[in-house]
Amino acid sequence: MRHFFVSERPIPKKHVALSSADSRHLLQVLRAKSGMEIQVAYDGSLYRGRLVAIRGDAFVAVEEEIPMEGPLASVVLVQSVGKGQKLEAVIKHATECGVDAFLPLQAKRSVSDLTKKYESKRIRYEKIAQEAAKQSNRRHIPEILDLADMESFLACTKENDEILVCYEEERQQDILDVELRLQGDVYVVVGPEGGFDPEEIARLKEANAKFVSLGDTILRTETAGVIGGYIAARLVERRTR
Repeated sequence: MRHFFVSERPIPKKHVALSSADSRHLLQVLRAKSGMEIQVAYDGSLYRGRLVAIRGDAFVAVEEEIPMEGPLASVVLVQSVGKGQKLEAVIKHATECGVDAFLPLQAKRSVSDLTKKYESKRIRYEKIAQEAAKQSNRRHIPEILDLADMESFLACTKENDEILVCYEEERQQDILDVELRLQGDVYVVVGPEGGFDPEEIARLKEANAKFVSLGDTILRTETAGVIGGYIAARLVERRTR
């Protein structure tokens, strides 16, 4: 079933418009016909309906809202900035895996510096998240948060939030065995290619972060981000369903 995001809340038994880009792709590229079953999402809500083509524009005749199985805590992936297009790959695949938001972290050992060009990059990241959310039938598009360093990241967390640090030197606590309280957001923190600076590790410990292992092998930063985000999202799902 095709899945789209809409800009206004759908109402059962009424029509909701698709964007001009989605209309053009659906009607001109895919040659879709009226009556095709379609799923649309708005602000975390999901609806089922059927395509209605009117003078070259695509609408959805909304039939019903698809109920949500249970309230989910938000999983935020705090991914350290890496070389090249690594952050783009993480956003794409971790969106498919269920991550709710991304906070790019300008770590001390990050090889690339996004400080001066982040806003232009952010537009690209938001588009990648939107396309991945559409492809994977997400209820909402993950938010791309402001670029942060360790201090500003920790300053934005709340008392009830949980911070999981994917750390290659952790030997005792496996991420699969973490017990989540789910009283706030769950932040999954991944370091850059060269690992976290000792001062950053110290600040995370002061913030009562839980250091967790992703297994015995050493993973690339982009691999760790996707796997850590996926496992955290699955742990949240299991606790809330």
